[in-house]
Amino acid sequence: MALLEGEAEKDAVEIVEEHSLSKKLLPEIDGLLIRNGLAARDIKEMRVESDQDETFTTTRIAKTVAKAWNFACG
Repeated sequence: MALLEGEAEKDAVEIVEEHSLSKKLLPEIDGLLIRNGLAARDIKEMRVESDQDETFTTTRIAKTVAKAWNFACG
């Protein structure tokens, strides 16, 4: 997961534990925002880029979070 400012990567975090994305994604997003002094309203868009197949659960979880985030905060 990367926080971009324009096209430049400002900060990033990687979730490497298998089968834990549903538990770790939102707390990791929160930590990334706090570490960079940002609030949810400061994020203009959340995008998902994955090298995994669309049918993988982790990809579906990430895309669902991104869609909900963009709907609520965009």
